Amino acid sequence: MTVLLAGSFWQRLRLASGLTLFAFAATHFLNHGLGLVSVETMEAAHELRTAVTRSLPGSVVLLGALAIHVGLALLRIAQRSTVRMPPWEGFQILSGIAIPLLLIPHIVATRVAWTFFGVDDGYAYELIFLWPGKALEQSALLVLVWVHGCIGMHFWLRLSSWYPRWQNVLLALAVAVPILALAGFVTAGREVADLAFDDEGLAELKASSHWPSEGDIAKLIAIITWTRIGFASLLIAAGLSLFGQAIMEFFRRQFEVAYSAGPTVHAPEGPTLLEISRMRSVPHASVCGGRARCSTCRVRVEQGLELLAPAGLAERRTLERISAAPDVRLACQIRPRDDIKISRLVKSGEMRLRKLLRGSGDAHGAERTLAVMFLDIRGFTSLSQAKLPYDVVFILNRLFDFIGREIEAERGWIDKYLGDGLMAVFGRELGPEEGCRQALRAARRIDLVLDRANDELASELGGVPVQVGIGLHVGPMVIGEIGYRDTAAMTVIGRTVNASARLEAMTKEEGCQLIASAQLMQLAGVRIERFVVKSAKVRGLDEPLEVVLVPRARDLPDQMLAPAVATGRAAAEGDARH
Repeated sequence: MTVLLAGSFWQRLRLASGLTLFAFAATHFLNHGLGLVSVETMEAAHELRTAVTRSLPGSVVLLGALAIHVGLALLRIAQRSTVRMPPWEGFQILSGIAIPLLLIPHIVATRVAWTFFGVDDGYAYELIFLWPGKALEQSALLVLVWVHGCIGMHFWLRLSSWYPRWQNVLLALAVAVPILALAGFVTAGREVADLAFDDEGLAELKASSHWPSEGDIAKLIAIITWTRIGFASLLIAAGLSLFGQAIMEFFRRQFEVAYSAGPTVHAPEGPTLLEISRMRSVPHASVCGGRARCSTCRVRVEQGLELLAPAGLAERRTLERISAAPDVRLACQIRPRDDIKISRLVKSGEMRLRKLLRGSGDAHGAERTLAVMFLDIRGFTSLSQAKLPYDVVFILNRLFDFIGREIEAERGWIDKYLGDGLMAVFGRELGPEEGCRQALRAARRIDLVLDRANDELASELGGVPVQVGIGLHVGPMVIGEIGYRDTAAMTVIGRTVNASARLEAMTKEEGCQLIASAQLMQLAGVRIERFVVKSAKVRGLDEPLEVVLVPRARDLPDQMLAPAVATGRAAAEGDARH
């Protein structure tokens, strides 16, 4: 099963209902955008949409999705054992509470009025109601609904391998849709507002739309009031359940949870291990929000494994996808009831979790063809001898801040820091060819950004600008999570890695800033004839390695700085011309 469809039956049902509502919202907001053309165009599109959404099958699907999504959200709130959660999850809950309260009047004034009172709730009818008195409230609702949906889509889709390639495009669309909708709403609202001052036109509109009578309006207001009261009652019940969970914590039997790297905490029966970590402020990675879709909250159970309930279907599928050992479980799914000792297998931190979050199984060892960069800051050891420790740490961190941003901009993954140097890996997401281009672009960006870094740190450096040496190579290497217990970390090893380190060391001997293997340059589509090319004997390799000497990384073709998302045949052909 794909990682996007992982989770329990109820989680998949909530996902399906959310996707249905998101699709409805997207088409509805795009319909708003047609107000930039005319109200008549909006009406024509509205008729096409409602022919689907107000058919019997469409009504069952849409209204069922709304009831399921809201109902399961309230149930999830009621079942929580702690209010500690990531900020994005907290926003989702708060916005999910606010949206129904704000949306009820709109639904009643349109769908309910159409169903029970025969009102033709086209755009002209709606805009007379909303513009301008309720325009601000309706605009805020539109933005809140869209942001709520987009956050949910982002944290769902980022588990997939293709999402990073399309993330910027999807972000642009996500920003464009509400802007277009609001612009169409304002334009159409101003157009229809003139009817409010035209008695004849307003009377004609009321007649054509079967405008509700005063008695009907009173009934609609009553429906709004009682529906809000009903929802508020369910919300209060969920809140009381959550409050009751907190009260019951004091009366439940306590047991001990020992984290191998510390601390040891006491917890009551009932919460999941992930909830216990949050309740006791213990850092614990979790990307999918406790839905068993990812494996980032996984732990190794060192003591107490036999006392845990067997893994359910959703947990079992996720653990099978990453080929987890028998003593590995998901913290979001297990509910300890007796003393337990565990090791967290994934550390908190976004950079630390890249690609691993997508359940690729790399953590358990895999051979991948990647581009690797070794970078060393020249002369920093002698510079540090004349500085106070605080100054050394400040300067080094500031330089790594400049360098790290350029590596990250090209989707590089900083594997480790080596004193006054670092190792970075490229191509985990987009493959070796694009990884080679990313590594070269990153090297060029680093060379250029050093000018700014040297200007900023001129006084601390004593007027001596910082120089770097960079080695780049590409080839097969082993990637996996290596180390002891909680000190384990994702890293890469192999002859390709060692060769890259040797190339970086050669830059001192050759008096250049960058040495890259010819193989890497050719995979990137860069013509190497313009540079010095030589055959070098690299320790650890059986055969001499053809390498390319680049005096300064900024000497690479300008087009190497093309956006990292520009992949595919066109980008490759564009680079090849250089």
